[in-house]
Amino acid sequence: FTKINQAEIDEEFVYFSCTVPERPEMIPQQFIGVDRNTTGHIAVAANPDTGFVRMMGKKALHIHTKYKNIRNRMQKDGQYRKVKKIKDRESRIVRDLNHKISKELVQMAVRQNAALVFEDLSGIRNTKKQNPDFKYFLHSWSFYQLQQFIGYKAKLLGVPVLYVRPEYT
Repeated sequence: FTKINQAEIDEEFVYFSCTVPERPEMIPQQFIGVDRNTTGHIAVAANPDTGFVRMMGKKALHIHTKYKNIRNRMQKDGQYRKVKKIKDRESRIVRDLNHKISKELVQMAVRQNAALVFEDLSGIRNTKKQNPDFKYFLHSWSFYQLQQFIGYKAKLLGVPVLYVRPEYT
């Protein structure tokens, strides 16, 4: 960091706000296409130049299903406070998973001197009819959170992030 902006003292901790310089955006030699999924893996990254494919976040589907079933059981028993705790725990697990995946994607781009290319998924939840099971996974899917994590980490390391229209990708 270059500068400490603010410091707050708590009973147990000291919190610092500091300025971190961004690296200039690099000129990519390659492109890594990243597909964000609702089922299966959270992200599948592929580099067409090298043929390298990396699938990440397979356990997210299991986590969502597990905690959905636990919450349903607790709601039937009337344990609403525990339902909230379980939901918070699930969101912390998924947030940690998104941090790890975003870090891995950005590091992969840095190593390969590549830009990250994503589908522009704005408006994805406004689609027509869906199966009720798929609807749950679509609306509990944290693709925007993953996108934000990748965005700030890529900006710090100077990795370009591009968005393309999802048709025919």
